[in-house]
Amino acid sequence: MFIYITYDTDGFITAYHNTEADGFTKVFILDSWITQFAQHSDKFRYDTDKKVVLNPGNLPDLSLDELNTKYSSVLETSQQAVNSATTLAQQQTVSATSINQLQKSITELALSQSTKETV
Repeated sequence: MFIYITYDTDGFITAYHNTEADGFTKVFILDSWITQFAQHSDKFRYDTDKKVVLNPGNLPDLSLDELNTKYSSVLETSQQAVNSATTLAQQQTVSATSINQLQKSITELALSQSTKETV
């Protein structure tokens, strides 16, 4: 597959297009590299002497689908944590209100007992 790339002074690919564009160099990418290239294009280099794209050969074997699945799982876990924290905060608010009401009742009871004793 032919694509069009730009690269930095070290030969690392900085941008690519599927169609011809000004300032881009036409290169051939092996079909077996396309998925890796789409995910990690900045790891590939262009050899200006040989006029070929070089695969670094040590890229992770994680597909976009796997990455999306992992991201979704992390997002779901994060949402569950937020929901749990919200529930806990609501329960603490209810508990604080109950404690305040209990303190008020005890204070009123103590005051009523003290007025009975003085009479």
